[in-house]
Amino acid sequence: MSPGGHLLTTVLAAGAGLVATGSVPVAVGVVAGGFLIDTDHLVDYVLVERRRELTPAAFLRHYNEGHTRRVVLVLHSYEVFLALAGLAWWLDSAWLAGYLAGGAMHLVLDIIFNGRLTPKSIFAFYSLGFRFAHAFDAAALFGTEPRVAPPGFWRSFLFGARLTRRR
Repeated sequence: MSPGGHLLTTVLAAGAGLVATGSVPVAVGVVAGGFLIDTDHLVDYVLVERRRELTPAAFLRHYNEGHTRRVVLVLHSYEVFLALAGLAWWLDSAWLAGYLAGGAMHLVLDIIFNGRLTPKSIFAFYSLGFRFAHAFDAAALFGTEPRVAPPGFWRSFLFGARLTRRR
């Protein structure tokens, strides 16, 4: 799903969480899990890809056009979610519960919308172990079919990438 799509759904979910629970920590957690979870893309961009062009446009273009070579994305993993669920239960943390709700929404939307971009199982992709077994190799995980992003930052932010050829 595009960053703009995640932002919109997260704002709606955080508002609904705030209304339903009256809890600001739950709403803040939903924002962290629904949108800020994507900070692991930035970590990969800088540490794994060793990219130094730190503008939002360059970062978005790198991902939307499929230039990624390695895909670690620690926060986008079932394993981290299970660990955080145990921690949330143990600590009885409203913030972590909100994070897990927002993150679960984020992953479900990614599975629905990003499944068209990968030849492998999109469900398996969200396992850190699966990505590790494929050496975090983006080509092995996503294939090599070229992608195209809409022109301009905002259109790309709102609509994301698509394959150049429809399957």
